[in-house]
Amino acid sequence: MNKKNRRGVFKAIAACTLSAAMLLSGGCGSRGGQGGPGGPNAQQGGTICVITKQHLSFWDDVKKGAEDAGEEFGYDIVYSEATNDNDYSSQEAAIYDAIKKKAKAIVIAPNGKTELNKAFEDAEKAGIKIININSRADYEGVASFIRCSDYESGSVAARNAITLMQVKDPELAGLKNIAIIPSTAATSEERVAGFIDSFTSQASDAIAPIDMTETNEKKVKEARDAKIDAYKKGVIKGAECSKEGAAKEEAMKILQNNQGNISVMFGTNTNTTLGICEAIEELELENEVVVVGFNSDEKELAYIKTHVLDGTVIQNPYMMGYVGVRYAKRAITGDSVPSRMDTGAVFVNAENINDDFVQLMIYPDGKPDAAENTTGGEG
Repeated sequence: MNKKNRRGVFKAIAACTLSAAMLLSGGCGSRGGQGGPGGPNAQQGGTICVITKQHLSFWDDVKKGAEDAGEEFGYDIVYSEATNDNDYSSQEAAIYDAIKKKAKAIVIAPNGKTELNKAFEDAEKAGIKIININSRADYEGVASFIRCSDYESGSVAARNAITLMQVKDPELAGLKNIAIIPSTAATSEERVAGFIDSFTSQASDAIAPIDMTETNEKKVKEARDAKIDAYKKGVIKGAECSKEGAAKEEAMKILQNNQGNISVMFGTNTNTTLGICEAIEELELENEVVVVGFNSDEKELAYIKTHVLDGTVIQNPYMMGYVGVRYAKRAITGDSVPSRMDTGAVFVNAENINDDFVQLMIYPDGKPDAAENTTGGEG
């Protein structure tokens, strides 16, 4: 897909999403101010700095969205990325570079909740508007927070894992333990919580449904609640991993220590998902363990096609970048922006991977040549 067509499709999606966000938020988040560089009469143009977490294809798509919006609205986009999702020092340096460049706004996916607050404060004093994307910064001066809900995304993964299991076992009679390999990213905690809450609740509904005609309904409900508690206690949570190799080692350890007793494994980002898939493939457990993960790295997509990975939750990074710059422009010119916006998530498996909308989310620029390096990731 060429740049013009790509932008046209995503602009149409963005227009609908933005309208819904304004309605849900009541239209009031933050205003750009009434004078100087942030006033309603501010001249359009200038620099917007976009700062992301690391060098992965997820952030490449954020960059594409930001650059398309910058071109559309007349702003120069200065893009920078950290070395990994624990590196906030380089992000801090990028913020001070934005101050030095007299940027009008910063669009940032922070690697820490509070570590950047002093730099944010200095940027705000310099009249720079701050738009927060992907993972939340605990800083009051943020004009808008744009992300895919991590809790709900974890729930999406869990609901689909249950559905996949019920294809062969409708009442989940053979359900065993579930195991999770979390990442070190700030987004991981909510994804894990969403997965556990949704999985245990839905699994218990399937195993011990409440019959409203049952005279002993209270006991049925108590049994169901007890089952939920038992599942939550039985969740095997591995150590946090930032790299694919470490995630594979953790997955191998869990699978070997619990032989035959794992039904589902969940990875909260690209590297943990790939690590799980490598362990499952090596141990030849493709037909025994349902694997769900996060993001759309080419290696993840290949694992879907070989049925090692049963499905993955994908976000819309292009939308995060595009809307981040669009909201930055609104804040700069003094217009209201919603305090929050959810860009949504989609579950991708072998059945829908070739659907047009899924392909557009995975490949905003069109599918790359097989020889092209498309290493992916997330925030």
